[in-house]
Amino acid sequence: MKHAPRLSEQSHDIQGMLKSGFGWLKSSRFWLLTIRDGCEDQARAWLARLVESKLVVSARCVATAKTKPETSIGEAVSVAFSFAGLEKLGCTETATHPFPTPFRSGMGSTLREQLLRDAPRDQWRWSDVESAEGRQAVHILIAQWWDAAARMEEPDPAVFIVRVVDNNPCSFARDKDGRLREPFGFRDGLAQPVIRGLREEGGAALRQARNDAGRFYEDRVVEPGEFILGYRNEYDELTYCPNVNDWRHSEDRFTLNGSYLAVRQIEQNVDAFEQFRKAHGQDVCEKLMGRRKDGMPLGWQGPPGSDSAADAFRFRVEDANGFVCPKGAHIRRSNPRDSLGIDVRSSIKSSKLHRLLRRGRPYREKTEKGHRDGIFFIACNADLERQFEFIHQRWLQNPRFGTLDNQDDPVVGSQPSGKTFTIPGLPSGGEVTLASFTLTLGGGYFLLPGIAALKFIAADRAGTKPSSAHRVEAAAC
Repeated sequence: MKHAPRLSEQSHDIQGMLKSGFGWLKSSRFWLLTIRDGCEDQARAWLARLVESKLVVSARCVATAKTKPETSIGEAVSVAFSFAGLEKLGCTETATHPFPTPFRSGMGSTLREQLLRDAPRDQWRWSDVESAEGRQAVHILIAQWWDAAARMEEPDPAVFIVRVVDNNPCSFARDKDGRLREPFGFRDGLAQPVIRGLREEGGAALRQARNDAGRFYEDRVVEPGEFILGYRNEYDELTYCPNVNDWRHSEDRFTLNGSYLAVRQIEQNVDAFEQFRKAHGQDVCEKLMGRRKDGMPLGWQGPPGSDSAADAFRFRVEDANGFVCPKGAHIRRSNPRDSLGIDVRSSIKSSKLHRLLRRGRPYREKTEKGHRDGIFFIACNADLERQFEFIHQRWLQNPRFGTLDNQDDPVVGSQPSGKTFTIPGLPSGGEVTLASFTLTLGGGYFLLPGIAALKFIAADRAGTKPSSAHRVEAAAC
């Protein structure tokens, strides 16, 4: 491709996950599916029925719903594939436009284990590679959201090995406005980038968002090529699009309008966090996170503001030394904003090269002794190395982040008991000792294809007549 297509003309082919997190749909389920040997045709047939059910909504469908999507979208599904899954379903990369190394090798590979500073991974239950002993190799990831009742046809255990990660909306505390909190009790899902041309609000909503954020609004606006393959990114370059053999739309490559998902199942040790809270107080817990419990940035005066207001702040001028939000706090490591470059402008520009669009949900897993809570983390990005892997390796897991030494992220870092966290200005000496608050149980890289590509994957390419799911018209709204 020499020219980027018009995003406004392609929204029918972009899966709705890139437009919205479906926050009005309170229940969610993540299906981790492994296709049994010899069952590839049945798997494609199930995918074809899923596409034909119109539950795989497009970004255009979400936009059409406008201000009250809950009145027209009561259930939504997104479908993604690991590299092993694409191969299993007969989609092989071309020699001229292969998939990038991180996706091809998989998050579950030994190479990515070292690069992501994840070793050891003895507790992992699943991943995206075939060779990891003791782990389910996931071929297909289905994200399902619904409100009143779920209609999606459940995968046949005779075709798939199924692992399910559930969200029970009654299990987690909510704000007064009904917004969900993660298991440690904090508002989540804030500080999301605005994809230029796709996620920007329209009319009164856009004016209100800009008014709430003021001069900081543009800090959030990121070029579409940072998240959607085939469009211009922050380097003003077309994001690379891999291709597969037998793809019938020669004018566009197979991955156009797709995105890569970095997925991790993160168990949260709520008891350990509560013990830490009792020992050190809520204020110190908020210092670890970098936000108040209601989601507003530390130092915010007054009641909770809008999501746009909650993202309208910088570090360099207002809090250069970390007296308000410590330099090693979770939100400061995951998005340093204006604090790492030589000046504010260059820092903001640099941070836009490493943004993630998060689509995770809290989950509750039942056990014989009760339950375990956590986050099913999903990050959409177009360049796994420059976005997810850079953030995870260089910021979250880096023991020398900024001016710190021998400390990683206090919440999701590989913190064995006894590691410390520095809080500038703390009367007790400036450091607190951490417990191990989280444990990663699995992870993988997945391709979220465009809807036409999804129909191609589901097509019966062995026969003379393709499945009806291979028609390229948009999914109905």
